[in-house]
Amino acid sequence: MKFLFRKIGSYAIDYAITMFFVALFTFCSNVFMLDSASHSKAYLMLVCAFITVIYLTTYVPTKNNGQTIGQKALKLRVVNKNDKDRTYFQSFIRECVVKISCAPFFVIFSVVYYLFYGVIKRNWEVELPHDFILKTEVIDVNQEIQMKIKKKKARKKANKNK
Repeated sequence: MKFLFRKIGSYAIDYAITMFFVALFTFCSNVFMLDSASHSKAYLMLVCAFITVIYLTTYVPTKNNGQTIGQKALKLRVVNKNDKDRTYFQSFIRECVVKISCAPFFVIFSVVYYLFYGVIKRNWEVELPHDFILKTEVIDVNQEIQMKIKKKKARKKANKNK
């Protein structure tokens, strides 16, 4: 259950950061729209809002080892199930289209799906549909580090026994 709250928290952080920048650029755009001579600046602000959303939801997670800002803060990471690096397309679909553009539907659907799956299957470790479709999963960075340490120790022990 704690893991679920960390996932929800990371989504809330990412959504808040993204919406802050969108609101800021939209406000600036509306201010520039008041004067007919500065309409081009208003459109530029909207382009900046779009670029910021793409940057925060596509570039950052792909280049930041599968972590958005919220996931990094709460020590979560999204990985492919086939152990390959996360692609820009996956990041765009998962973070921008599903989580930001379709936010109200995503939240409602996720809550209903989670409760339905948890009650019927009695399994609260639910994989949400967008992770299933994109073949990704959210992992705990702390557990990942512990697993790497155990593997490293096992390799050292195996090398000593040789």
